[in-house]
Amino acid sequence: MPGASHDLPFVQGCAAWLACRLIPEPHTQQTYDLYIAEVVGAWADTRVFRDGRWEFESADASRRSIYYAAGGQFYAIGDVVPVRAEEPAD
Repeated sequence: MPGASHDLPFVQGCAAWLACRLIPEPHTQQTYDLYIAEVVGAWADTRVFRDGRWEFESADASRRSIYYAAGGQFYAIGDVVPVRAEEPAD
């Protein structure tokens, strides 16, 4: 699908998109197979991102994000784990 204000193709059905500009670092690219980029545009599906935060828990399972760990393993985002802020010590 066309990217807003950028002449880039974006994959339809994603929760978010980043448009990036490659920062050439030949040594890092050749030695570590690592590419460094500057984000020049960002968009998110309002069904899972609104008011400045992700809302995956309220979305259906098809809208969860997936992450690549290593060795061909992917993981889908799961349940929310609430964290209570600690009280300051006196």
